[in-house]
Amino acid sequence: MSPRTTFLLTLAGVILVGLPLPALMQRQDSPRPQPTTEQLVCRTVYAGIQFSGHPRKLQLRHGNGEWYQVDTQHSPCEVELQLPLSGLMEIEVQGEWEETVPHAVTLTLEPDGFESRSATEWKEEGSHQLHSVFRFSW
Repeated sequence: MSPRTTFLLTLAGVILVGLPLPALMQRQDSPRPQPTTEQLVCRTVYAGIQFSGHPRKLQLRHGNGEWYQVDTQHSPCEVELQLPLSGLMEIEVQGEWEETVPHAVTLTLEPDGFESRSATEWKEEGSHQLHSVFRFSW
């Protein structure tokens, strides 16, 4: 084979391999639609709530849902929730204590068929309020 033929065949191969590269190199800036809570399958989740001290009020909610009042007479206590287990799950917790010493709230989620997850948030010293967002993912 002549050097010219070898060069042309090599050039043709480089061109054929290089044609899809610009399409692969373009950035995809269009945001992917996130599924809404209504589109996600909700599962039964047992939420264990443990707290220190004696809070006057303790409540939690998922997303923009209704606030659930926690029984502050017993620690730990357990509630049954229907939650979607997809991506990042955020549960907002608000509490109020008479004392200004630090107090902790531990939230443990135990979904049916999934590994349990637990997180703890602390109320700052000098404050009567706790407002935290617990983040979980499966």
